[in-house]
Amino acid sequence: MLIAGILITIVAIFMVLVPQFFMRLKSPRIPDKLLKNPKMKIVLRVWGSIFVIVGILLIIFSAS
Repeated sequence: MLIAGILITIVAIFMVLVPQFFMRLKSPRIPDKLLKNPKMKIVLRVWGSIFVIVGILLIIFSAS
């Protein structure tokens, strides 16, 4: 559970810092209209911050 928490936290931090990389992944296919929408970056950053919190909670629970 500790390793899963660390991996989730690392990927989520990258999702918050570099949302363009995750927007360009091929699966699931995102239409070009959504890729150019600035709200999409905000959505990815919100999801990333949620997963950062989840990853940190996993680390805390596995350490205690």
